[in-house]
Amino acid sequence: MRTVVLIDPVFGGHHSGYAATLARGLVQQGIQVHLIGPAVLLDEVCLAVPQITGHVLSLLPDHPGSDHERVDAYEELGRVLREQANLRFLRASLKLAEQVGADTAHFLWLDGFVATLLAVALQRSRAKPAIALRGTLHRAYFLQEFQSKPASQAIHQAILRALGVLGVRVITHSRMLNRRIQAGRLDMVAHPTPTSQTPVKELEAAGQTVRQRLGIPAQALVLLAFGGSRHDKGIDLALEALALLPPHVHLLVVGSMHAPEVVALHERTAQLGIADRLHLHLKFVPDEDVEGYFMASDVCLLPYRRNFSGQSGPLGIAASLGVPVLAADVGVLAEMVNMYSLGALFAPEDPAALARCVQEFDVSAFAPDTARFQQDHSPQAFVDAVLQSYRGGAEG
Repeated sequence: MRTVVLIDPVFGGHHSGYAATLARGLVQQGIQVHLIGPAVLLDEVCLAVPQITGHVLSLLPDHPGSDHERVDAYEELGRVLREQANLRFLRASLKLAEQVGADTAHFLWLDGFVATLLAVALQRSRAKPAIALRGTLHRAYFLQEFQSKPASQAIHQAILRALGVLGVRVITHSRMLNRRIQAGRLDMVAHPTPTSQTPVKELEAAGQTVRQRLGIPAQALVLLAFGGSRHDKGIDLALEALALLPPHVHLLVVGSMHAPEVVALHERTAQLGIADRLHLHLKFVPDEDVEGYFMASDVCLLPYRRNFSGQSGPLGIAASLGVPVLAADVGVLAEMVNMYSLGALFAPEDPAALARCVQEFDVSAFAPDTARFQQDHSPQAFVDAVLQSYRGGAEG
């Protein structure tokens, strides 16, 4: 294997870190890496891994404006037009992959592109292409427990099975997901979570600095809700639960929010009478500052709704730092908490259950399997497993 092309039509959130981690590991193996995607993604990843070559490609390349404006326009498209945009993007990506002589083309964000990839793979199968196709499926949105259309699960299983017949291996980050899909050629690869390189004393000092800056009382028990305000992440449920908890329990909400969401958050806080126990940092947090917010907290709280079907970045950070995780009993969240003894679970979309979980959680008995989590989710383990998938993989 000499040349790998990584393809991601999406940017923001974990996308750049994920691509950079894989690209860096492949480069260290002596593999030439090209990255195809929007300019924002390329700027971030190429800065982190300057040895790779970037190729700018947008889902809507002819649309005027910034990458953010193109995303907004894409999301407003109807289903047919969106699939057409997906198809154009994938075809253009593979054409670029052929031009650079790639051995493997890896779609880093297969979610929403599963049917499109099948159409492309069927077309290419007639020509017996030399480029191996791989894709990473991050979410389980089509499983019955996450949506109300049972037919969706059967359709997606059929598509994944067809991709497997065509030689397309699909990487997932969940054993649970692999067991329940039971279709196609699936490779389980643990999601990468780098171990902190910061000395413990510096981590503790960073946590104290955050508490002091935000005016959090020394005796407060702090619940951290980190990383965004999407409806399925349940910040509103955390507010409801805080109102049921004793005065020494505080909630720290960290992550960027749009202006209407901020207004709604403040209005609900006032209605519940919890303003003195709510601490906010509603803006983007640079990577170098993230650990401080976790170390300022006693618990990482994941009040996600039952339709949350993906991975949780905050869970991985908390697990790697040894911070307890209290999570909704949903999908991969429950899988990870149980597998590595990371904390406790509560019924989703039930503020009273969340509040009981906080009060009943025994910190003195908390004994996470941090070392095993760090080993399984190290960047090196991640890259090694992806390379195994590239070379044929081990299903399951």
